[in-house]
Amino acid sequence: MNDRFLSLVPNLNKLKTLTLLSYNDTLESELQAMLDRAPYLTALNIQQDASLPIQMSLFKHTNASIRKLCLEKYVHYFNENECLLLTRSSLGIQCEVLSIRVNNRENIITLVKNMINLRILYIYQIDEKYSNNTFLKRNDDGTFRENDQVNNNELIQWLRDHLPSTCVVIKDLHYVHNIIIWI
Repeated sequence: MNDRFLSLVPNLNKLKTLTLLSYNDTLESELQAMLDRAPYLTALNIQQDASLPIQMSLFKHTNASIRKLCLEKYVHYFNENECLLLTRSSLGIQCEVLSIRVNNRENIITLVKNMINLRILYIYQIDEKYSNNTFLKRNDDGTFRENDQVNNNELIQWLRDHLPSTCVVIKDLHYVHNIIIWI
C-alpha cells in the first residue's frame, strides 16, 4: 500500500472480502499492513495462475476476523505437506469455511482432522484414480456420463467411510465436480 492509497482510504473497516489476483513474497509486508487495517474482513480469496509457484508464506499472515479461505481459484493442487502447513497456520486454525484443490483424497482427511474450527469444506479433488473424472461432463440431454458419476460416487463413498460419522459428504449439485463436506 502506498501513501496515496492510505490518504484516500484511511481505514478498511468496511472491507469484508479481499481477493488477491496474484501473490508473491515481495508483497508480504504490504498484505499484512492491509490485513491489519481490515478488522472486519471475513473472507480471503486467492486467485493465481498455475504457472506461478505456490507461496506458502501467504499463510503466515494474520487477521483475527478471517473465517473463510477461498483457494479453489489458486490453480494449485495442495499436497500433504502444504495441507499440513495450512492447518498449522493462523489462517488455517481459525478457518471455518475452506475451498481448496488437493492432489489426493487422503489430503481431505488431513484437512478435516487438523482444522479444528472447520465447518464446511469445498473440495476440488484429484488423484491418479480420479484424475480423468474430476470434472464431470454432461451429455446432450443434461445428464452426466455414467462413468464420471460412478467414479465420483465411489470417491464420495470412500470419504464417508474414512471421515468421522458426524461429517456429511455430498456432491455439489451446481458444480458436480465439487464435493462439499459439512463437519
